[in-house]
Amino acid sequence: MTPIAVTFLVLALTIIWGGLIASTVFLGRRSEVAAYPEGGEDLAGERIEE
Repeated sequence: MTPIAVTFLVLALTIIWGGLIASTVFLGRRSEVAAYPEGGEDLAGERIEE
């Protein structure tokens, strides 16, 4: 492999694996929503139209 190909391979691997590790760490620290917005409750048997 040429040096430029190796450079791009290392760069691509760093971006992909770095993003995976960063997202895993982020989800590990903030796995749940702290507060939900108002108005999300539906009544039982209520018909929801789109």
